[in-house]
Amino acid sequence: MIHVLREPANSEVLTWRRTSRSRPRRPLRVVIAFDWFLKYVAQQAIALRSARVDVALLCRTHAHEFDGRSEERRRLLKLVEEAGVGVLEVPGRFRSTSALPALLDVRQKLRRFDPDVVHAHDNYDPRLVALTRGYPLVLTIHDPARHPGAPALGRISEHLRRAWIRRADFIVVHGEELRSRLTPAVGPSRIAVVPPGSECAAAPLLPPTRPRILLFGRLEPYKGVRVLREAMETIWRTRPDVKLEVAGQGPEARLVQGDPRIDLRPRYVPEERLDEMFGRASVVVLPYLEASQSDVGLQAIGRGVPVVVSNVGSLAEIAVDPEFVVPPGDRAALACALLRAIDQGLPLRRRTLAHARKKFSLDTAAARTLALYEEVITL
Repeated sequence: MIHVLREPANSEVLTWRRTSRSRPRRPLRVVIAFDWFLKYVAQQAIALRSARVDVALLCRTHAHEFDGRSEERRRLLKLVEEAGVGVLEVPGRFRSTSALPALLDVRQKLRRFDPDVVHAHDNYDPRLVALTRGYPLVLTIHDPARHPGAPALGRISEHLRRAWIRRADFIVVHGEELRSRLTPAVGPSRIAVVPPGSECAAAPLLPPTRPRILLFGRLEPYKGVRVLREAMETIWRTRPDVKLEVAGQGPEARLVQGDPRIDLRPRYVPEERLDEMFGRASVVVLPYLEASQSDVGLQAIGRGVPVVVSNVGSLAEIAVDPEFVVPPGDRAALACALLRAIDQGLPLRRRTLAHARKKFSLDTAAARTLALYEEVITL
């Protein structure tokens, strides 16, 4: 659902001249460095280009984020390049010496691009750390704490994480609650809250003809699949017509197998099928026991599909109304909130989309990010 470059809200080009150099003013230049998060970064880069910022991506060549589907990754990079964003790819594994010539070529291109700011998304690749050294740095940390059940970071990864944090002029998180998690370790002065921008549709998806609840994403224990399964039993006692769709893979898929009332799709969902999947949903549920933010929730509300969320991390900020925010692990409250949302139809969808545009639009996120860049380069 990503579109190519739009004209900015005003025709003024954001420009910058480093005080240590004498040269004509030019558009701000930003390199976005990341290992994962291409789906998110693509939208961020295009929004910055819409503000007439020169942007280049510095990334790995793997397609793990796309379930190994290299063609889907290439299509997204092509869309980014059509918007005027440069792409610098770091090949191979970081311990491989065969990629050294290509790595030197990336370094030369990066120096020619001469960024004013590097915006890194948390990663553990030492080559990205080395290539971006010496530039003002903004670091986005998507998950300030490891999710329950996730393996602990190895010694090298932990060292690299600390290296990014030490170097960062500012650290970006996606919600006020997440700021509080980092403050004890980093201090408040270097932490900025920037909303996770997401593309918003021109109009909400129409409600489906049959009531359907959607759980979408990796099915890990912290996602609250068991709580949802128990809440559905309460719902089905009064509303046997409600269907539950579960789309995703993971160890908790076993909890929703073998029930004809549940449509289980245990596979990766490519980007081009998301509108179809969200279009079947009356409401999207995020019954998480722990979380930071949720790209799934943002994708839903950006299409006008309402969400019911647990009150963990900054998920409550996604919901259009407090009545759709429930205590984590409370299956009775979750069932009540889903029943309230499921039949409200188009009026709720219009409110949801308006909420998404106001708080989480790409333009809103880009404007706050640009203000942060200006602060960084004037330090």
